[in-house]
Amino acid sequence: MRIVTVERLVARWSIDGRGAARGLRQRSALVVEVETANGARGSGEAAPLTGRSIDTLDDAVRAADALEARIPFEVGDGTGAIAAFVEELTPAPAARFAIETALLEALAAERGGSLTSLLEALVAPGPPGPPPSVVVDTVDEARQAALYGVPALKLKVGPTGDLERVRAISAAAPRTRLRLDANRAWPRDTVVDRLAALADLPVDYIEEPCAEAHELLGEPLAFPIALDESLAGLSDADLDAAFRSPSLGALVLKPTLLGLSRTLALAARARAAGVPALVTHCLESPVGRAAVAAVTAALSSGAASPALVTRDVTMTFAELAGPGDHALVMRSRGVHCAFAAPAAETIVAIHAALAERRPIALLHAKLPTAELARQRAAVDAAHLPADAAVILFTSGSTGEARGVVISRDTLDAAADASARHLGWRTDDRWLLALSLAHAGGLAVVIRCLTSRRPVVLVEDGADLPALLARSTLASLVPAQLASLLDDPSWRPPPQLRALLLGGAAASPALLEAAAARGVPFLTTYGLTETFGQVATMAPSRAGDPSAPLVPLAGVTIDAGTRDAPAPIQVRGPMLALRYLDGAPIAPSLVTSDLGFLEAGALHVVGRADDVIVTGGTKVHPQQIEAVLAATPGVLAACVFAVPDDRWGHLVGAALATAPGFDLPAAAAHWHAALPPHARPRRLALAAHLPLTPADKPDRRAAAALPHAPVRYR
Repeated sequence: MRIVTVERLVARWSIDGRGAARGLRQRSALVVEVETANGARGSGEAAPLTGRSIDTLDDAVRAADALEARIPFEVGDGTGAIAAFVEELTPAPAARFAIETALLEALAAERGGSLTSLLEALVAPGPPGPPPSVVVDTVDEARQAALYGVPALKLKVGPTGDLERVRAISAAAPRTRLRLDANRAWPRDTVVDRLAALADLPVDYIEEPCAEAHELLGEPLAFPIALDESLAGLSDADLDAAFRSPSLGALVLKPTLLGLSRTLALAARARAAGVPALVTHCLESPVGRAAVAAVTAALSSGAASPALVTRDVTMTFAELAGPGDHALVMRSRGVHCAFAAPAAETIVAIHAALAERRPIALLHAKLPTAELARQRAAVDAAHLPADAAVILFTSGSTGEARGVVISRDTLDAAADASARHLGWRTDDRWLLALSLAHAGGLAVVIRCLTSRRPVVLVEDGADLPALLARSTLASLVPAQLASLLDDPSWRPPPQLRALLLGGAAASPALLEAAAARGVPFLTTYGLTETFGQVATMAPSRAGDPSAPLVPLAGVTIDAGTRDAPAPIQVRGPMLALRYLDGAPIAPSLVTSDLGFLEAGALHVVGRADDVIVTGGTKVHPQQIEAVLAATPGVLAACVFAVPDDRWGHLVGAALATAPGFDLPAAAAHWHAALPPHARPRRLALAAHLPLTPADKPDRRAAAALPHAPVRYR
């Protein structure tokens, strides 16, 4: 990998809230950004913590100077080669963390992946780590966290021990575990007695109760000790002794203080010893937090699940604030570009970009490399208006994905319209199970950012039913709901008050099945160009398959009639500005979807470009899919056009079927339920239907499946 550019700057920002309470009023950091000869970029941050780091900001600056002096230079195209290069460059842990992160992120970008996916290859599976904790200071905060179902609370305890406050907080959340952090503030001769005084409470461990806390591990203690900042200075002999002690409760790993390679090495050693390992931030800016989140996500792959404070489901966006004058992730002509992986690092990047008032382009992390390159090139070439906030690309399910430029006013208007339709409750938590590269997923973040409500993040490999059980609101596509219903024992959790269902048409059979289970679904209609929902079922009719779509406040919709559906036209303040190529969208958008209005309600028939003309008669695939999906043994259906010399086109279909599917019986059912021109004449059978990265049916891929003629009597 050839590095052709190194940029660096020192960022300084004020710390409010809990950081200030711990005596930290300001942080400083060195932000380093590198660029390869192929145009891939990566960023890293060195933010040594005064009094706790073994290096300083000056050490990081000197390391960056040494790196810049080598421009241009080659570094081995692999994680091991990069680690060796950085180790030779500087011994300073914070500086190594910044430079190694920047180089690895650039390497990941060249490969079309993310820093997390690159680090995952370095991590061996291990036992599950401890559940995440939430920092609380007061009894009221503890009660709120307990209401959210948080499994563990972290309390900062001062030099006096704060024993009465600890007991009061435990009493306010009696079913919640406690983790204490003294930040080495206790006199050493008080530690044993203070731990004994709290021995009856459900305490997992206390972090660094005093200076040289590792020396206490040889003494009998009421509950374990966790090692934190002191790990940066411990010798191998000290670590060996610590891992042999039954009083070692956990390692709290801060990559900013330890460096990336040492963090991964300590995590691996903790796993081998059966000691829980947690990864946490150190009040860095969003650049550092994004890197820490990537490390944690990598360590969370497979069976392991170390906790990270910034990934806690109850953390509000007010706690993600950072500086406003530094580089972030990748830059593309003044636009932040981020791979929209389902991880905390993406949410941090989004929040930081909005706070800086710099546009951010969100690219789907699972797109093919060539398509990612095309989208990056489109962002590079664009000239954006001053009020541009976000660039999203359409799903591309029926054609080439198109960039959409969304303003801050659009984001605000969409969040406001959703809030006016659904309302907010104080205990609301919104499940984020959709891609952040598309409007349905990003809208969840914007709504919760605006209302200061928590997000429950569904990361790759997460247990969707378990996370849904911790949520009051959710947004899913039909394929995700169908997967939930595949488990006959699954029922919606009692606190779930609304499940927005959109992104693709939901078949009547799916809605009936969901209604039978008591799912409070609200079907919704929206597009990338409208930043999500513009028409949704009334909340009072949640779970009713017959309920129509009602335009949201401020939205005007025009369409055809039941006998003559027409393209749906949308006007409203949540319309995007324009497409990335300059074509306007606002103030009025004529969509490619066909529909009709009846008694003020919207009925969507399907896409105009999906309509099949067979023998001069128009067929709407969505209507045929509803009949096919209701056939016994059919799990999902996708209808498409098949060219035919005689009729122009015939109706083709791809079906996902259950074992034992009876095709002759199904054909007899279709013969009775559909007119001749609407019956599927070519059929492909599969265990699963092809989906786009946004989990929408992929008609082009379905049409490419091998299909055979259907015989009717």
